Amino acid sequence: MIRARHAATALLTGALVVTGGGAFAAQKTVKDAADDAAPAADITRVTVKNTEKKLVVHTKLQKASAGRSHVVATLTPATEGAATYVARTVQAGPGKKVGATLETTAADATEPTAVDCSGIKASVSSGRSGQVVVSVPQACFGDDAGTFTVDVVTETAAGEVADEVPTTLKVKQG
Repeated sequence: MIRARHAATALLTGALVVTGGGAFAAQKTVKDAADDAAPAADITRVTVKNTEKKLVVHTKLQKASAGRSHVVATLTPATEGAATYVARTVQAGPGKKVGATLETTAADATEPTAVDCSGIKASVSSGRSGQVVVSVPQACFGDDAGTFTVDVVTETAAGEVADEVPTTLKVKQG
């Protein structure tokens, strides 16, 4: 009886180790007060998932809209002296298409430079309780890939901050 229990425990432990390997992703979530900005810019929750292959920022808005909801995520690598990255949603042509750009500012630079990142993606699920998702491949960060601190804001069409998450999220790479 005891031997069977130990065998079952060993099998369960082995199964957890095998299934936990590559599926792990570090994730952090923060909530923001509702009604502190216009509905299309009002952040209510941000979740950042940092996997081995990509960094994904889910920004839940009170009322997301492809043409009016502009999300900007400032990504600072944990590596000392590393560049700072900014991922932002952009209108990607006529209609309601949304894209994303990535730019970087080296520690000693004053102007950002665009990062050629063909895998960066953005999407908007419109409407009440919609969300904006920005996904950046880790390969776009080069040697700076890994743990990041993430600050998220929404911007107006004029580029002014409309709402911001009050907490910086530090997310280790999983």
